[in-house]
Amino acid sequence: MKALATFLAFSLLATAASAQAPLTNAEARAPAEPFNETLFGQAIDDPYRWMERADRAEAVSTFVRQSGAHTAAQLAALPGRARLRERIAAAMNAGVAYADLQYARGLTFYRRADPGAQLAKLVVRTADGRERVLYDGEADGRVGAAIGSYSVSPDARLIALNLISGGDEAGEMRFLEVATGNFLPDRVEPVWGADRASWLDRSTIVYTRLPPRVAGTDQMENNRLYLHRLGNPMSTTPLLGTGVPDAPLFVPAEIAGAEAPEVSDWVLAVGATARADSRVFVARRADVAAGRPNWRTIGGYDDRLKGSALIGDRLYLLTNLNAPTGAVLRVDLSRPGGAAQAVTIMPAGAVILRRMAVTRQGLYVLGQVDGLSRLFFLANGEGAPVEITLPMRGIVDSLVASNTGDRLFIRMQDYFTASRWYAVDRTAVAPTGLNGGSYALPGATQRREEAVSADGTRVPMDILLPPPGARTGPIPVLLEGYGAYGSSTVEPYYTGGLFGLLESGGGAAFCGTRGGGERGRDWHEAGREANKHNAHADLIACAERLIALGITTPDRLTVAGTSAGGLLAPPVAILRPDLFTGLVVTAGAVNPTRLATAENGSAQFAEMGDPRTERGFRALLSQDAYQMLRDARDLPDTLLVIGLNDRRVSPWMSAKFAARALERFGSRRLILIRTDPAQGHGVGSARQAQIEQNADVYAFVLSQAGAPRFGTR
Repeated sequence: MKALATFLAFSLLATAASAQAPLTNAEARAPAEPFNETLFGQAIDDPYRWMERADRAEAVSTFVRQSGAHTAAQLAALPGRARLRERIAAAMNAGVAYADLQYARGLTFYRRADPGAQLAKLVVRTADGRERVLYDGEADGRVGAAIGSYSVSPDARLIALNLISGGDEAGEMRFLEVATGNFLPDRVEPVWGADRASWLDRSTIVYTRLPPRVAGTDQMENNRLYLHRLGNPMSTTPLLGTGVPDAPLFVPAEIAGAEAPEVSDWVLAVGATARADSRVFVARRADVAAGRPNWRTIGGYDDRLKGSALIGDRLYLLTNLNAPTGAVLRVDLSRPGGAAQAVTIMPAGAVILRRMAVTRQGLYVLGQVDGLSRLFFLANGEGAPVEITLPMRGIVDSLVASNTGDRLFIRMQDYFTASRWYAVDRTAVAPTGLNGGSYALPGATQRREEAVSADGTRVPMDILLPPPGARTGPIPVLLEGYGAYGSSTVEPYYTGGLFGLLESGGGAAFCGTRGGGERGRDWHEAGREANKHNAHADLIACAERLIALGITTPDRLTVAGTSAGGLLAPPVAILRPDLFTGLVVTAGAVNPTRLATAENGSAQFAEMGDPRTERGFRALLSQDAYQMLRDARDLPDTLLVIGLNDRRVSPWMSAKFAARALERFGSRRLILIRTDPAQGHGVGSARQAQIEQNADVYAFVLSQAGAPRFGTR
């Protein structure tokens, strides 16, 4: 491809170093306002507590914007950034990408991201392969609302479409006619963009609605499940959630959701927070449609239920109860009882079970070993599971049964192969023709290593290395850690924009610390809440392993954490600043002892710790990078990426960290803010915004490593 031809002649690491001046901190500073308190016997010094106040939000925004403008100008001036950005843009526009496939009545629906487009379109494909665009957020020539999620009605005539704008994941639900592409008058809001509606019949849905947004309150609390009939105003009668009469008791942090598969007379509902488990309920479809559900409890949090699938009267449950790698249960809904009366149909084994889907042919169970997917089939949902031969070694990231239960679709990818959709019939796998376009980078390789943590635990790590001609000796490396919610960091997702860093002679490493799901439920529990110190030790071990292998050196190694990764990477950088030249924090939860006052904060208590209790507070304090700064001896040069519309992690967390880091280390360390006022947590962001953010982050990484054409420190 063109990128390869230009790469050989213009490698960033093969050119002479420029005389570019080093990066500098912005002049903007936030005022420190003394604030002290004692919690559970612990003295807390929080001079930037004022940033949390709703009436001071504009001052926080001004500090972030002014600092961000300074950072943007400096990074843009780096001689190598323009070429880096070209490479990132080329990789992210290498071909069409297909996501969120749904199938109903002979029609295939999916989101299609075209090269050069800013937002994905909603497309329908007929049986003869013809495509038609149903919704395009750029149809009028400007970047409008992005698709958060969608669901197709049982007769495939209508689509419930969640739309979000400007990175704000809360939006509205509209109803689209498949035949005409026109919207019906109905409008339901506010809804969380990712929360898909479920159809009870051709004109009735159940959906989760947020309360109105009020400054100083957490809109993520007190979500409720409602009924909506097309042509009528928004329902005022909730079906499930906080304070709903004659329904299971919910606490404000729990989110009520529901599924109403066409292949069952039951509606499946859940109560969940940001934790590995959920509560599960069922009610008759007719009762739900009448607005009088009689919810039956199937299982609670103590049952460790982490997945479900429903067909007819058969409810399948995925559990970690006495099964760290996962076991599959079956409940007969025609009889009384729930999870306690379930029959085990797939016991725990060596494969870590992650997800399920059911069709009329049987049950499909998705698992993985060391980040690679394994798929099993149980005919009629019983008997010995048969492993399905997958078409590639990689990750199955989507497992989708059709509305009518007659088909299953999976999506696969690996680090260097863009996503591809396949149809599965029992144990046969066939291509659908919906293959994403992959960016060619010959010679780039993936390497699996293990690091040995402080207590002897072996920690998996995936390393992506650039083509041989792009590197000589130790290279700049971006080391990523997450370690939360039981999510795996070493799953081989297509890297996309990361290719710009590889093509520029850099590398990337993904450390599967405890707290993630790489080795099952015990692995998750061993790295969360009060056990977070294990995850810190694991990430340190991965850094040391990269250095021991000769792949990089401390003056070329940047550690990074995103979102819940803010509980991991920043504390590690503070604990071991000698290991890293840089730290990148994207939308990071860097001040978790203040979760109780943060939007979406209370939903995180079960995973991270409850700051209202002594145990939870002390657990959070051990991973609170903002508080750790007070006594830190040093900090690597730092780039904080903040989306001012972030609804998942309050932007003031990163703003507080930046302000305190500047106060402590600003005279000798870079503390840079990179911001986009029109973006949030990254979901629904326009492609141009993603390209620019990647270019800035990787330019920072290369600059910190002293890469030619990125200046010297």
